[in-house]
Amino acid sequence: MSDRETQRHSSTPPRQAPASAPTLGPSRSPWKADTAGPETQWQAMEREDGLYTVAQIAQQLGFGGGPNSMARQLTGKGRILVVKRGEQFLYPGFQFDWASERVLPTVKDVVRMGRQAGWADERIALWFYTSNRRLSDKRPVDVRANEEELITLAGEEFGQ
Repeated sequence: MSDRETQRHSSTPPRQAPASAPTLGPSRSPWKADTAGPETQWQAMEREDGLYTVAQIAQQLGFGGGPNSMARQLTGKGRILVVKRGEQFLYPGFQFDWASERVLPTVKDVVRMGRQAGWADERIALWFYTSNRRLSDKRPVDVRANEEELITLAGEEFGQ
């Protein structure tokens, strides 16, 4: 995936609220209020699971080549999140099963659903780190091993 293709998925959130944004008012929103804001979520993502360059991911998953070749191998059919932080494109580590050297299939499905709903990769990544009342205030990243629960939640949240 070239930088141009990467930018297509990694961008600012849509100008209008996505269809899945809660419309019931703050007291009935499924999302727990995050008073710390998105920067705290980014810090949690980096601290807990890491944010990696394409070279770091390629080394960890055992493939090589130049940066564009590595990005193409990594992203495949585009079912992997890549976020822009500062001037870098980074890959959130929560989407990988390091022991099996693969992307978690459930995360791939959620990424596809989020993109179909018009969400930018950054917004999808932050969604994984947002407490959700439907999960008893757990975050989607905390239940990513439970395929049924995560896919059901994503379908409801992304309007699918």
